[in-house]
Amino acid sequence: MTRKTIDPRCEEGSDRTDFVGMLRGAGLLLAGCAAAVLLFSVAGCSATDAGEPSIASTAEVLEENASEKGVEYASFEEVAAAFDASALNLEYSKRDMDASFDESSATKITLSGDSASVSGSGAAAEGSTVTISTAGTYIVSGNLTDGSITVTTSENDKVQIVLNSVKIASSSGPAIDIQSADTCFITLAEGTQNSLSDGSAFTSENANACIYATCDLTINGSGSLDVSGNYRHGVFSKDDLVVYGGSINVSAVEDGLNGKDSVKIGAGDISIDSGADGVKSSKSTNPEKGFVYVSGGSLSIDAEDDGIQAKTYLCIAGGSIEIDAADDALHSDLEGALNGGLTSVRSGDDAFHCETKLEVNDGSFVAEACNEGYEAEQVVVNGGDTNICALDDAMNASAADLSDDSESSDADTSTIAPSGEPGANAAQLDGSIGVPDASSANADSNGQQNTAPQGAGQQDGATSPELPSDDGAQGGQAGEASSDLGQAPDAQGRMERGGQAPGGQGGAPGASDSNCLIQINGGTVALDSQGDGVDSNGNVEITGGTLLVNGPSSDGDGAFDYDGEATISGGTVLVAGAVGMAQSFTSGTQAFALVQASGSAGNVIEATDADGNVIATLTATKAFGCVLVSGAGVSDGDTITVSVDGAATTATASTTGTSGIATGGPGGMGGGPATGNRPEGQGGPA
Repeated sequence: MTRKTIDPRCEEGSDRTDFVGMLRGAGLLLAGCAAAVLLFSVAGCSATDAGEPSIASTAEVLEENASEKGVEYASFEEVAAAFDASALNLEYSKRDMDASFDESSATKITLSGDSASVSGSGAAAEGSTVTISTAGTYIVSGNLTDGSITVTTSENDKVQIVLNSVKIASSSGPAIDIQSADTCFITLAEGTQNSLSDGSAFTSENANACIYATCDLTINGSGSLDVSGNYRHGVFSKDDLVVYGGSINVSAVEDGLNGKDSVKIGAGDISIDSGADGVKSSKSTNPEKGFVYVSGGSLSIDAEDDGIQAKTYLCIAGGSIEIDAADDALHSDLEGALNGGLTSVRSGDDAFHCETKLEVNDGSFVAEACNEGYEAEQVVVNGGDTNICALDDAMNASAADLSDDSESSDADTSTIAPSGEPGANAAQLDGSIGVPDASSANADSNGQQNTAPQGAGQQDGATSPELPSDDGAQGGQAGEASSDLGQAPDAQGRMERGGQAPGGQGGAPGASDSNCLIQINGGTVALDSQGDGVDSNGNVEITGGTLLVNGPSSDGDGAFDYDGEATISGGTVLVAGAVGMAQSFTSGTQAFALVQASGSAGNVIEATDADGNVIATLTATKAFGCVLVSGAGVSDGDTITVSVDGAATTATASTTGTSGIATGGPGGMGGGPATGNRPEGQGGPA
């Protein structure tokens, strides 16, 4: 299998353990581009509080009413309009979670090379093919060199197949072929090792996987199972696919686990190596189908396309997930949610992409390396711990595409292209918002100190160009220097100074899309980007939480970028980046300041209020020329001090966006193309 390309500058810094942190105390994240948090909580993903996976009868009730609720739509736009996450069946049935069986009443199937024998009723063996024709429990043991188990029961029947030390190879079709049933349960007997494999060509045009089912399929139990999908998929269900237990290893030419109607993972230790998507649900005509829900267990995915792909909804509510994907790590064509668990990803494109809405409520999410981090039309962060290291934008709000041809191709893969050197650590916090450890802030994979990226906003890879203030003071110098220029920002909060912008010539900001929104209401968000840190093609709203950004060192991108308005009414903000595209808030009920303060990778940035209380602390991962600061208790007219390794610069906080630094002209198009390139703006004489 061809391996994807990951930019070496986003590799583990030669030692993966450097990226491992612990979530302790108040629950703040020890941030680093590849930090891992070892604590997680489990939460439901629907509008109601799901809590622990339920064994109530909701699932059965929904199944009984499926004919009434299973409305099919002609277009995906209609599906999107009708979609309601609270209507999804995110529960597990009693039989999903109960892997027990009655051995005494079960039919025994013994496999022996090129033949099999049956003891009991409901099944028959013909050569190397075993056919199960009635409901019941079937215990299978032994080896089959070239054959299969086929299920052909009534569509109302439930079948349990217990794999009890089984090895089945099939050269021309599925190893387990479930052609008709209501639900088939594949139970992995305790203490057993089982292996299933198919051939590279099938005689049947319908089947497409090593384990193939036309009905609902559940895999449970505590034994182990190896699945080799040499034709296409590893495990495929045309209806719902549930995994609730077992140690399962899947390798597949295409998808690892594919449930067309849905995939739910509640328990188990699952490892997937796939030539296409790791986990996928693709139903596109029903707003209550096409979702992926992970609430527990351990999931490791190495995918040549998306790690997990859902058509309507992708929810991570618990468990431990690691994904290495050539395309998006997590992808939904509609909505997505992070409501718990520990998720760590590396991706060639987006870390978590949703077309319409991505909601982050709980859990820990770490993007060790990606092109872009969170991307959706609306990105709403209510809680949890987010840590993203991105080669382009770390958090992006852009217009949704709900056209029917917007679905990703199974064969479409991408790789990470070099795009500048990401910093080693996005940000670091102590138990409150304290001083981080900057010892590895700018080290390469050999442990050597890297030179900060060269850009228009820095000199000799160390500091940004000195920008004049009204009193002639210059930022970055020891002692107190005022950066309050008293100039009003433009409509996007950019502060204009006399002189040519470091970025050169350029035009007006881009047109705002009112549907696009980045909203932070809680949690901790630590971002490190080579492109824009926070990038909204519409508005930005911050009402709470903590936002820490190590933005770009180049003047063509901004650490804080938007096309509409940016408001703040609460929370803690510390954003460091280049000068050329710098933006402040447009307004807020909590005061803020855009401060002229420069430094280089490894410098410790500390912001304090008028009483000397620390607002926030950040270790720079690259050169910067300005800092955006806001914090609780900061009032209009208060003095904010930004210290860079002890060199202090002061500014006056405001709620109207009238204080800040010169940014070198209006700049270019906020929320611009994924490359980070923007038309340059016209600045005045220096």
